[in-house]
Amino acid sequence: MTLAPDVIRASGTGDVKARIESELSFKVSGRVISRYANVGDRVKAGDVLARLDSTEQAADLESAKASVASQEATLRMASSVLARRKALTQTGALSQQDLDSATQQYQSAQNDLEAAKARLESANDTLKQTELRADADGTITVRNVEVGQVVQPSTSVFTLAHDGARDAVFNVQESALSDDRQPLSLEVALLSDPSIKAKASVREISPAIDRSLGTVRVKLAIENPPAAMSLGAPIVANVDMERRERIDIPWQALVSKGGQPAVWTIDPEKKTSQLKPIEIQRYDSSKVVLASGLKPGELIVVEGAQFLRERQKVSFEAGVAR
Repeated sequence: MTLAPDVIRASGTGDVKARIESELSFKVSGRVISRYANVGDRVKAGDVLARLDSTEQAADLESAKASVASQEATLRMASSVLARRKALTQTGALSQQDLDSATQQYQSAQNDLEAAKARLESANDTLKQTELRADADGTITVRNVEVGQVVQPSTSVFTLAHDGARDAVFNVQESALSDDRQPLSLEVALLSDPSIKAKASVREISPAIDRSLGTVRVKLAIENPPAAMSLGAPIVANVDMERRERIDIPWQALVSKGGQPAVWTIDPEKKTSQLKPIEIQRYDSSKVVLASGLKPGELIVVEGAQFLRERQKVSFEAGVAR
């Protein structure tokens, strides 16, 4: 037997998702009167995606504008009164008390105008919030609204997958993550066309387990994803977890000794057989990979092991035992 490179490989299927996704929602309640985007649409930052009925907000804005105009007129009148009283006070025609009263009215008018301007700004912002705009370049992946529907503030209307970095997302059995081994290599490929592939690296492992499936969500960062790896595309990940020199044997050579795995070995000098216990690392489809029990150069019996007994004389030629 000789040492051969042994690579522990694993694979799994998942899909491609955007690294960053936004849940877009209105900040005010209202009835949707227009919708301009659907699932799969490409949008740019600032594009209008939907509109609410803005009749109430427009009326509030006009009322706020009128309030500002009224307060500006009041401030102009208070300013004129204050200027006259200052002049009369200097000549002694009015008392200081009359001047103080005019000053208070002027300051009150200033404060009222600032409050009116704040209400105007708030009304203008509220009117703008009846339009839902994209916050980045990307693709709409989820739509939760129809024209005529009444929505509440912060109710998700669209999900926007941002352009840029892409992740491969998988649900992995929790047992596969039970040790701290780091993968030697990691690659993802399209399930429909394995020739389209890219390198990847582990970006995030969820700390929570999906109790219904017993799996953990793992996200892989795809390095320079090909254009064909579009959002939602099913992919397969191939990972090399460990590489070392091990001895493997054909499964036909495997026998039992006291309920434990063993193989028949041949002493090349004494030309006798010996049943030797082994420790199995794992079973593959065409071979058995050993953890220990055999050394490089040892001869084993692959076929006819059922006819052997301990220390039986055998003959062999060119590595074939008889």
